[in-house]
Amino acid sequence: MLFYLTNMVLDVFWGASFWTVRKISNGIIYVFVGGKIQQEYIEDKQYETIILTKENIEQDNHIQMLLERTESQEIQIKTLTVSIEKLSEIIKNKRLA
Repeated sequence: MLFYLTNMVLDVFWGASFWTVRKISNGIIYVFVGGKIQQEYIEDKQYETIILTKENIEQDNHIQMLLERTESQEIQIKTLTVSIEKLSEIIKNKRLA
């Protein structure tokens, strides 16, 4: 029991210490370097966005093709449903006669 309690206290202390040191170091870096890192980060994000946009165009074409297939399949399903209903009526009429 004492082992688990000690382990939990050390884990919480280590996590809080790590978080504090990380936040302080990021703050110090921001104070001294600040805008340069921010500008590089923004430029990198814009570059990534351009790549993602090109991929999205290819995916949009693929999605459009899948939507067209889905619409044609819906039409086929509706046609088959109507045919099944007509056949069911014919079978009912044959049984009654």
